[in-house]
Amino acid sequence: MIIPRPQKINLLNEKGYSIDSIFDIEDLACNEIQDTTLPNEGYILAIKENMVELKYKDHIAKERAKASLTQLVKTCGQEIPAMIIEDAPKIQMRAYMLDVARYFFSVEEVLKQIDYLALYKFNTLHLHLNDDQGWRVEIKAFPKLTEIGSIRRRTLFRLKEHKGYYTQDDLRKIVDYAHSKGIRVIPEIDVPGHFQSAVASYPEFGCFNRNVRVAENFGVKFDVACIGKENTVDAIKTIIKELMSIFTDEYFHIGGDEVPSQRWELCPHCKQKYLALGCKNYNEFQAHFMNELGAFIINNGKTPIMWNESNPTGIIDERIVWECWDIDYNNEKFQKEIARGRKIINAKTEPYYLDLPYGINNLKRVYDYEPLVFEENLIGVETCLWGELLPNVKTARKKTFPRLLAVAERLWSNEKDYFSFEQELIQHNKILETFGVKPTPKWLYNPTGIVKIFSKLWWARRVLYWAGLPNIITNAKIKKKYGR
Repeated sequence: MIIPRPQKINLLNEKGYSIDSIFDIEDLACNEIQDTTLPNEGYILAIKENMVELKYKDHIAKERAKASLTQLVKTCGQEIPAMIIEDAPKIQMRAYMLDVARYFFSVEEVLKQIDYLALYKFNTLHLHLNDDQGWRVEIKAFPKLTEIGSIRRRTLFRLKEHKGYYTQDDLRKIVDYAHSKGIRVIPEIDVPGHFQSAVASYPEFGCFNRNVRVAENFGVKFDVACIGKENTVDAIKTIIKELMSIFTDEYFHIGGDEVPSQRWELCPHCKQKYLALGCKNYNEFQAHFMNELGAFIINNGKTPIMWNESNPTGIIDERIVWECWDIDYNNEKFQKEIARGRKIINAKTEPYYLDLPYGINNLKRVYDYEPLVFEENLIGVETCLWGELLPNVKTARKKTFPRLLAVAERLWSNEKDYFSFEQELIQHNKILETFGVKPTPKWLYNPTGIVKIFSKLWWARRVLYWAGLPNIITNAKIKKKYGR
């Protein structure tokens, strides 16, 4: 009946709540009682004949209870069984990342995403707002970021222009709506890599003031932010500061992954700063920059998050939260970070990247994975939907469901029963259809044989889009022009 499964359900041997038709839960006769002694997001729901009693800790907990009620109304039909539910989450931060940089999602589409995140009791929306392929947020100090950076001449799947961005009023609308549903919003401005759309808008942000285009294909690009120039570093701080008044929650994400150093190795500004800092390698060079940015965010009253260092330098300020997507948790250097007190978000690519095909992250694998790692250091778990291979909302939803529900259950409930969960999915198809999601057949979400092989081959083709050759050719030209 309810996903994620509540911590405790006691079915009563008496008549339940009868309704004439499926209607808004606001019409239910509900006695609401605030109880601040309940755990975070905790609630107690008693359903009896013609009466619903709800005890809740705060507004957020009330939204979680309303999600359970909504699911009961939509799955039980005209008779909701009499029961008492006692509920609270297993993991405090249950996050979902939406990449709007590669393909733009309209405000209305984002609000709809928030609706189903709330229904399945996620409490954090992480918005990936910029990348090589697009800059999606209005910055008044740097208007060219959206005038130029929000427009791709073509995309991976379509030989036509793609564009779109959020005004600051759009972002306030998204944040306010998320808060009304008990969901915090984490913005991400990805630096110093994944920054080509910004360099296309303002060439001076790059190392050589080169005119480049907003990236038209997938992959990691060499035109990163020039962190040897104080003007570029100051500009990034200005961008972050401007967004802090809009995104009022605790966290601010600053990216930090997949940063090629080829431009820095040739850039006189970067080489000068590299030597002044006494760096042994360019991982350390980037670490100093992330620390400067992290301190700036902390001094402005927020907590910085970055993607984890693949090869930990031991330099990154331990106050910066690591979102761990590709780290080996048994890595000795990573273990030292944990010992330092590093807080982490578990966002392991396998199984938590929803854009990966079902042949890699099938439903059962997502469900069976144990999300609790380094519990004293773990602040949350996040599932991510990256966008370059998802050119439209229909494809995005096909990738998201039903795996999002498996993540929801494992992050909330202490109980683990895949067979029962799969049976619950059947009841929830009618709910998903209200989001425009057609039921995903079992042969697709748990593929075997030729379907599984084809799914993996489809994913493997991404290397053809990685655009490594243009990077190498362009770098050779710069090396020839500027030398070492």
